[in-house]
Amino acid sequence: MQDLRQAKEYAKYMESLGWVVEEEVFVKKLALASFSFIKYQRPNWPIDFEKVEKVAKKYRAIQVKIEPNVSENRKIEKEFERRGYKFDRLPMLPTKTVWLDLRKSEKQLLKEMHYKTRYNIRKNQGLKIKVVRGDKVSEKTLKEFYEIYKKNTRGQKFWGVSFNQLESLFECFSKKGYLLWIKDLGGLVMLIADRTAYYSHNAACKEGREKFVPTLLTWEAIKLAKKMGCQRFDFEGISDPRFPVTNKWLGFSRFKKSFGGNRIKYIGSFSKWRFR
Repeated sequence: MQDLRQAKEYAKYMESLGWVVEEEVFVKKLALASFSFIKYQRPNWPIDFEKVEKVAKKYRAIQVKIEPNVSENRKIEKEFERRGYKFDRLPMLPTKTVWLDLRKSEKQLLKEMHYKTRYNIRKNQGLKIKVVRGDKVSEKTLKEFYEIYKKNTRGQKFWGVSFNQLESLFECFSKKGYLLWIKDLGGLVMLIADRTAYYSHNAACKEGREKFVPTLLTWEAIKLAKKMGCQRFDFEGISDPRFPVTNKWLGFSRFKKSFGGNRIKYIGSFSKWRFR
């Protein structure tokens, strides 16, 4: 399957953030300089290294970072090394995630969850969840969700997206983006690409967390993705012992893993400096 970062909707989103997109490669021109930085995210293997080099030369890239859509593989690592790339200790994308197989029945998916997660879903089913497609999300609703999201990011001390970036995300994904929303309590953003549903952003206020709103919204997103014919639900990142910086993700990693599924570990990130 093609990863989200290789979808045309995501390319459009990156362009809205000021990146140049060429041959699925993202180019960031450096301010007040004639150089650039390049990232090539989740391309399937084998990678067209010649294509990447062509783009790098055109935009005078001083660094190229590639994060392939493959699991750990020594042969692939050696190929990167042969081409002058080094293993990067600062990946830009999560290197580990959880996938749910949506071809399973709802009954089976519930059975494979942690029993507390299953209990919390059944106990709090009375809350009204509104599902809004990306091209139908109003500015008012988006601002209400963003206020909760912003407080969450501050409380958890991590950088989130800006309101303009969130708005642009829905504009670019349009009918392939969804906001699942429980008014005043919390919301979840889900994106669709190539039969895969991606858990993008999830936020809840204190009362919402007490009512297990993140759990309810995630289960609703899983059911929606299944109805839409998606084969996989990707939780988009959990902590990875290979990278200590992800230790601060332990809390939401436990949450995501409580839904069951398979743990997926990517090979990681490789970068090359260019001075010619």
